[in-house]
Amino acid sequence: MPLRERRVGPLRFLLYPPDHPTADIEIAAALVGAVTVAALLLLPLGTLSQLVPACRFHEWTGWPCATCGITRGLIALGQGAGREALRFNPLLIGGLLAFLGYALVAAALWAFRLPRPRIGLVSRGARLVAVVAVLAAILANWAFLIADGR
Repeated sequence: MPLRERRVGPLRFLLYPPDHPTADIEIAAALVGAVTVAALLLLPLGTLSQLVPACRFHEWTGWPCATCGITRGLIALGQGAGREALRFNPLLIGGLLAFLGYALVAAALWAFRLPRPRIGLVSRGARLVAVVAVLAAILANWAFLIADGR
C-alpha cells in the first residue's frame, strides 16, 4: 500500500515505504551502478575493446546499426570525455549516464531508508505513447548516427 498517491494527467506518482517489496529495485540499481562506475574507472577498456568483433550490420550494409559507437563511447566515458562519449551514441551513453544518476539516488534512498518513489502510466493510451516515444528516440538516434557519417 503506497504512503501517498497523486495523479497528474496520464501519470500516477506513488510513494512507497522503505520496507515495501519493490525496495529491492533501489538496492539492485545502487549495486549495479557502483559496479558500472568501478568498471569504467578500473578496467582497461581500450585493450578490451579490441576483443569486440566488428559490427556485422555495418559490414553488410555500410550503415551503422542502432548501437554503433557504444564501445567507443564507453571508452571515452571511462577516460572522462563525456561530451565525446555522447557523440558516439547519444541515446545509449545518455541512457547510461541517466541510469548512473538514478543509481546515486537509489543508493541514498536505500542508505537513509527513505520512501521509494514510483511513476506509473495510468491509461493504455499513455502506455502506447510511451512505447511510441521510445521507438522514436531509437530511430532519431539511428538517424543521427547515419547523418554523422558513421
